[in-house]
Amino acid sequence: MSLGLAVTWDNPDIELRRGDVLVSSSEILPDTDYEIVARIWNGSTDAPIVNLPVYFSYLEFGIGTIAHKIDGGKPTYVDLGVKGGPDCPAFAQKAWRTPSVPGHYCLQVFLGWLDDANPLNNLGQENLTIAGTHSPAQFTFMLRNNGDERRGFRFDVDTYRPPEQPPCGEVKRPTQRDMSARAVQPAAYRLMPELDLQVRARHDRQAFQLGEGWHVAIDPAEPILDSGELRTIRVAVTAPTGFVGKQPINIRAVHGDVPAGGVTLVVVGN
Repeated sequence: MSLGLAVTWDNPDIELRRGDVLVSSSEILPDTDYEIVARIWNGSTDAPIVNLPVYFSYLEFGIGTIAHKIDGGKPTYVDLGVKGGPDCPAFAQKAWRTPSVPGHYCLQVFLGWLDDANPLNNLGQENLTIAGTHSPAQFTFMLRNNGDERRGFRFDVDTYRPPEQPPCGEVKRPTQRDMSARAVQPAAYRLMPELDLQVRARHDRQAFQLGEGWHVAIDPAEPILDSGELRTIRVAVTAPTGFVGKQPINIRAVHGDVPAGGVTLVVVGN
């Protein structure tokens, strides 16, 4: 989000398994043993990592909710090879017994590597729930103000999902014009490694707006929360008549111009 790109909280690099069977994080059972599997990538072509500590935690489903350490906060260690090498990606696993209270939960995986050129992309999050189109599909999630002062929030909505990667032969070299445009980007965008303008265009939130016939109602639409306050947010998603398939709806909470986090809601039509 700090790069100004669209994101999804249906994370393709975090999986939940039970008896080697893949399970949706929106369908987990209470007081049940699962295994979390995290796929980890290295952006460097010359710096492998030995004994990378990987920390697992969970939160109540929502935005800004409090993290709970899994396995007492003990990390799993993996060796991560260089980008394009045989040991990249690496896979970290952690056993998890779910809380006894039924409900949706958000999984978090944090890579605790201090010597990193870009530490802002070391937290992965799976924050997903699914509902059928029952005129409309109904969702709820919790919004918490984890700041030290009273804050007003608003919500942005998009339908982003990670697009397919283009074949290597179709990736064009940046032109001099591209390089000049990149040089004047805001400082917040100039993180290492820099993003190619073609990559930025493929993940532009403006390209993933709600289509015709879709409507998302959020209540309250602009909540104001005291520091530490927790509020239930209700969402009703109306799909076009005759909709069949799965449609992700990403909801991002923002206070001022600062993103606070988000959730992915998936509408299923039969």
